[in-house]
Amino acid sequence: MLEEINLKNIKNKYKIIPKKYLGQNFIFDQNILNKIISNILPIKNFNIIEIGPGPGGLTLAILKNRPKKIILIEKDSSFCKIINNILTEYGDIESNLIIDDFLNFNLKKYISTNTKIVSNLPYYLSTQILLKILPFNDGIKEVMFTFQKEVADRIISQPNSKNYSRLSVIVQSVCDIKKRQNLPAKIFYPVPKVSSTVLTFVKKKKIIINNFKSLEELTKLAFNKRRKSIKNSLKNVSNISYFLRELNIEDKLRPEQISVDEFCKLANLIYNFKK
Repeated sequence: MLEEINLKNIKNKYKIIPKKYLGQNFIFDQNILNKIISNILPIKNFNIIEIGPGPGGLTLAILKNRPKKIILIEKDSSFCKIINNILTEYGDIESNLIIDDFLNFNLKKYISTNTKIVSNLPYYLSTQILLKILPFNDGIKEVMFTFQKEVADRIISQPNSKNYSRLSVIVQSVCDIKKRQNLPAKIFYPVPKVSSTVLTFVKKKKIIINNFKSLEELTKLAFNKRRKSIKNSLKNVSNISYFLRELNIEDKLRPEQISVDEFCKLANLIYNFKK
């Protein structure tokens, strides 16, 4: 049975050798994979998009929970055989395996009314993949990604902490985020040098930012010189002193001392002024 898949028989049968240049680290313990998927239940009646299924361990955990449909986007074609074997076992569930690089993939084309997105992300691409799907459209009901712990800490960090960054502001501006579980390095193959964290994301009910791109541009300027005051780091923004005064933001504050809402309001003010 597919549920009895383990590291030894997968490696031998399918000759799986993780590719370092693709950042491949796999979990083969089905109990752990089932627990990861439990963080995003229910799956029944939802369309699931899985990014980078690899040898299909997480895919199997998803299928056991009977999604309405599953779409798998995998860059490495060497996993086609094992994934197709898993999908055949659950042939009554509509499925679509797409061999493509997710960063070049037209995601909007595949998002329907009730969609959830999951992935155990390659560490080196995790931030790029998350930013690609932000802000969520109304069809995306929930997202669950596994990150390197350091990246997860930055995403959920609050102002006035060393981990608070541009990434914190951008993601928190449009998402409510929950830390679900920590994953020790030893459960992965090959064993990475760092541990991981599972986060879930849902679209914020009240989003302040009017133009997401304007927030991306503003935070890039601000955090590029995070040790400087906000006034100095944004000195190339016309009328920045006026905008800061309008929002009662002290111009001597550093970027990491300014809240997500304040960054959103500042981006709105600048964007509206330019229009």
